[in-house]
Amino acid sequence: MPIFPYPQLFALSLHISRRAMATHSLSTAACLIIGDEVLNGKIRDANSYTFAKYCFEIGLDLKRVEVISDEEHEIVEATQRMAANYDFVVTSGGIGPTHDDITYQSIAKAFNLPLVLHEETVKRMKRLGRRRIDPNDLEAVKAQMRMATLPKGNTTTEADIIYSLENSWVPVVCVASKIYILPGIPQLFNGLLFGLQPHLLPRIPASQRKHRLLVVTHKAESEMASFLTKLQERVNDKNIKIGSYPHMSAGINTVSIVGKEEYLDYMKGLVKETEEALEGKEVSVEEEAKLSLR
Repeated sequence: MPIFPYPQLFALSLHISRRAMATHSLSTAACLIIGDEVLNGKIRDANSYTFAKYCFEIGLDLKRVEVISDEEHEIVEATQRMAANYDFVVTSGGIGPTHDDITYQSIAKAFNLPLVLHEETVKRMKRLGRRRIDPNDLEAVKAQMRMATLPKGNTTTEADIIYSLENSWVPVVCVASKIYILPGIPQLFNGLLFGLQPHLLPRIPASQRKHRLLVVTHKAESEMASFLTKLQERVNDKNIKIGSYPHMSAGINTVSIVGKEEYLDYMKGLVKETEEALEGKEVSVEEEAKLSLR
């Protein structure tokens, strides 16, 4: 996965509306998907998948993904808990203009912050927004302003407004230096998320970057189980993860070996060992992905 996979769609511009952003190092991550429409099957969530790939690529250890309903108490509890447990938390959904879009107000409540109309966001909305609202339609204007009414930081809890896409008015609101509030629309979620990289990458030690090496084999999982169990036991002290993933229609299984940069040469040795033990062969990530399409 490239660092920014949609250059033709988005121009990157990290504009932060406060003088200083959090500088603590990042190691762990979590993703909170907010929306009844996901839970009731109306739409298929794509953002957590994007976020998982994103975290792997930049060296963050994604620890949790949750899907919750559009209910204030659910959002309050989840964001408080995640902020306490993880370094980088992304929320997706619930920041539109309708009655069930309550993410901003719920997160503001979770961290005892006021909601304030953010004038810079209003200006960007008027300048960059694609849909023009009749200024005489007061109800429509009121609904639109909901999307620019954002949590405001206080003396104990920070709230940063980040414009990570040059050609979009939609902000990323960062609360308590950990909770990053993003929209649920996948294309916009992707662009805003990848636009944050100039802020995030300097805070992620290079030693955390991981590699994924793959071996495909015609051996059945039951035939591989003993070898893989023993292999995992041998590498536990290096925090290397061994996984097995079947491609049923192709009649092939993939063995995944994931570990940090410092163990890359060691992992390459494990690949050779796995090839010999399971009569398999190493493949690239791109080659292995094609097996899932068969």
